[in-house]
Parts: sequence; C-alpha cells; structure tokens
Amino acid sequence: MKSFITGISLLVVVILSYGCGYTFRGSGSVLPADVKTVYIPRVENGSTELGLADVVTEALRDEFDSYGTVSVVEKQSDADAILNVRIIDVKSTTGTVNASTNTSLQMDATMLLGGELRRTTGQLLWRENNLKVTKEYAANQSVVVTTSPDFASGSISAADLSSLSSRDISRGQESQALNDLAVNAARMIYDKSVAPDF
Repeated sequence: MKSFITGISLLVVVILSYGCGYTFRGSGSVLPADVKTVYIPRVENGSTELGLADVVTEALRDEFDSYGTVSVVEKQSDADAILNVRIIDVKSTTGTVNASTNTSLQMDATMLLGGELRRTTGQLLWRENNLKVTKEYAANQSVVVTTSPDFASGSISAADLSSLSSRDISRGQESQALNDLAVNAARMIYDKSVAPDF
C-alpha cells in the first residue's frame, strides 16, 4: 500500500510539473511547428576584431544544433528559416586599476550584436538589434587566477605566466574572453529566438 501511495504521489508531481509549463532548456520552441531547420550564414563583422565572425558563426551553429529543437543545415535551400547575425562592435574598457602604479588589472570586453530570424519566405520570426554580452578578463599577471575554469580553458599555461609580459598576458586573456563572448552571445540568441520563456 505504501509503494502504491508513493507511486501516486510521484505521478501527481510529474503531472503538476507539466501543468505549470516547466521544461528543460532546449526541449521546447517558440517557433512555429513547421520551422524545423535553420540556415546560419557567416556572421557579419562590423568590429575591428579579425576572425571574430568565424568564431561567432561556429558558436551559433553549435548552440542551435545542440538541443535538437531545430537542425542547422548547410544550404539555404534546405532551410525553413534563416538566422542573420551582425557583430555591431566590440569594446574593451578598463575595469580595475592599480592606484599606486596606474596600471590596468582587469578589463571588460563587451560585444554588441543584432540578429533576426526569418522564414525563407521572408516572414520575420524574431529580431533584436541591441544584444550585449560582457566578459571580464585579467590584464595583469598579478590578477590571473590560474585555478579558474576560464584560465584552464585558455591557451596560456600557469608555467608560461612568468615568462610573459603583461601585454602578452592581456592579449591571451582577451582572446579567451572573445571566445567566451561568442559562446555567450550564441546562447543568448538561441534563448531569445527559439527557447520558450519559463
């Protein structure tokens, strides 16, 4: 009898979970039911960061292909919809400064983007022209946290730090920050254009 009551209780919890609209990220879509495939052309780059368009394009394709809600196709002729994204600008600003030496310790990288998703027939499904993602990164060896996941996923090893100048460290950290911005931008665009609001 106790197992029967436990089973009924679990069933009620499951039914209530579905009833309140809770879904796992990527498991639903706000797109019309017939939009199953999307073509993502190379991102347009309005910034001065060379190669960033390719990084953002790849991040978008990976993000949209990850959940199975829509499939990314290689040719526009195979798509139900087209996602066009433009990098408007990328800026790096000083976040934290060492007051005694007047040197930058932390920088903030910000990427501004715009995007739209349209059916291949031209009907607008989603558009946003003011997307912004920001990432903080170390500009000086003294503030690099070598045990952080961000550092571990970068291209500089802890052993290399002592032989690099602050400028080299800053460039390496900025490069990693731009990669992280691309991934974060792709996630934001997917969430806004495809994923349902919870």
